[in-house]
Amino acid sequence: MAGGTQLWPVVDLADLLDVLDLGEVGPGRFRARNVSSTLPSTLGSQTLAQAVVAAERTVPHMAVQSLHGVFPRGGYADREVDVEVEVVQSGRALATVQVTFRQDAREHARVLAMLSVEEPDFLAHGAALPADVPGPEQCAELPCALLPWEVRTFGGADAVALDLSAPPTLDIWMRCDKAPDLPGIARALLAHGSEAFLGPVAMRPYPQAEIARRGGRGAAALLAQTITFHRPFTLHDWLLLRCESPFAGSGRMYERMQIFTRTGELVASVDAHGVMRASV
Repeated sequence: MAGGTQLWPVVDLADLLDVLDLGEVGPGRFRARNVSSTLPSTLGSQTLAQAVVAAERTVPHMAVQSLHGVFPRGGYADREVDVEVEVVQSGRALATVQVTFRQDAREHARVLAMLSVEEPDFLAHGAALPADVPGPEQCAELPCALLPWEVRTFGGADAVALDLSAPPTLDIWMRCDKAPDLPGIARALLAHGSEAFLGPVAMRPYPQAEIARRGGRGAAALLAQTITFHRPFTLHDWLLLRCESPFAGSGRMYERMQIFTRTGELVASVDAHGVMRASV
């Protein structure tokens, strides 16, 4: 994935929702397919979304609170996937499951998820959304084929233009009112959507001419991602993804993200680690 959005894979919302409808073949065992896109490999974002669904169907009285996914190798987009959920621990308030994705006995992704029942606040605080962040009405559309819903940022597509040099930060608004307004679907779609900006934000300080001078066009891929859901939310209203890449080097990039409602409530946080190399 390069810094501009034109190289992102194209995903259809109906197709994405369909691949989240996992076929159960036994206790903790599911058969799934991959979303159709313009890439020959499985999308890590889709895998995270399916992990949310698989975990919550295996422990149905709880909701995913956090998940950590690792992607040691690429999967094949044109092959079905065996999804296996191992319940590591399940109690009254918390459960931990491991979700494994295999094709032809070849594992290509693994997700460790913690689930929780809803509990009342004992202590409560959260990061505050700065008052000067432009709202969605002040932002322009950002074409993002990987996210088949409304996406906006200040400056629109120009904000991630390949010839731009800017700090490795980006504020993204997104809303999906065409998907079912269900908490589990919202968590799955947010898990999918939060992966999209790892490469563009990390590469934002380097215009295309600088990438070329360093010997390539730039390529980025996800290696691991952690998502923590703090509060319930709906994707039928705008969410703000505050993205930053504090580090890039040694062929790697790191990004973190805070996700707010439009009223300023922190509802989720993301940490992601990826590979970034010249691709010639």
